[in-house]
Amino acid sequence: MNISTYFKSKINSIKRNSADYKKLILGFLIATTLFVLNLVFAIVLDYKTSHKYIYPNNTYIMFLIIFEIYYLIMFVTKKRKSVSDVAIVFFSFLLIWELSYKLGKTHNDLLIPAPEGLFHIYKEKKEEITDGIIASIKLLTFGIIIALVFGVVLGLLAGFIPRVREVIMPIANVISPIPPLIYTPYVVMIAPTFYVASVFVIFSSVFWPTLTQTINSVKSIDKKVIDAAKTMGVSTPQMLFKVIFPYILPSIIVGLSRSLRAAFLCLTGAEMLGASAGLGFFIKTYERNLDFRAILAGILVLALVVSVIDILVKKLEKRVIKWSYS
Repeated sequence: MNISTYFKSKINSIKRNSADYKKLILGFLIATTLFVLNLVFAIVLDYKTSHKYIYPNNTYIMFLIIFEIYYLIMFVTKKRKSVSDVAIVFFSFLLIWELSYKLGKTHNDLLIPAPEGLFHIYKEKKEEITDGIIASIKLLTFGIIIALVFGVVLGLLAGFIPRVREVIMPIANVISPIPPLIYTPYVVMIAPTFYVASVFVIFSSVFWPTLTQTINSVKSIDKKVIDAAKTMGVSTPQMLFKVIFPYILPSIIVGLSRSLRAAFLCLTGAEMLGASAGLGFFIKTYERNLDFRAILAGILVLALVVSVIDILVKKLEKRVIKWSYS
């Protein structure tokens, strides 16, 4: 490479970086401007409703500030245009939603609540929502632990021992495609307690995918790895848990996110049928009372919890499968 070509490549690189930097700053300015507009309209303007009840706006304002702080942290750490794009879409949606009330285009705050009315629920019913999250997470954690232990152990045995696999796989192929939500109402009716029914539903959501994933992962292991371990005289338990299990752990973690999401949704469905606590119970209770603000607030919390679970599983995946993110 001669000197002129080298300097041309450097100049082009600077131009590209400069253009990317300008787009990055432009996205930041647009997102921050939308945040300020949302904040101003929430503070200055009043909204109109048919039932003449005006909710305090302090909870909504706090939410806007918290989201803006989160956006700034992500913007500084990630330095990606997509971070600003998400913030722009979100703040634009809130702005349109807010203005539809401020300008009097939407009046029925009972069916379609204003942002102030919706977010005020989190202050009104803070204890109910917190207790619901804790109750759901407790059930979810217990059911998942049992399902993972049984799914992995049985999957290791079935994957390593052909005779066990010939018994397990036909059963798994029949039952695993059935969504647990289909038989959740029946399980709730026949189980001795709702706790047992919930654990069974969560267990079913995680156990079958984990079992089939483990079996398939064991079958796909290179025979040279197994043969090398056998020449060292390892016992069957050592083969399963010290050789095969570490080898297939990444594939188990990868499939865990989808299973957890399905398990939480099934748990919520079960809670809506017969629980006395949990997010599903919270939503069902206010559905009977036709309190649409509380229903939408519960749905948003449900979506947030599922998102947090996905994030935690992704972080676990990055720690276990470091080479995929290096």
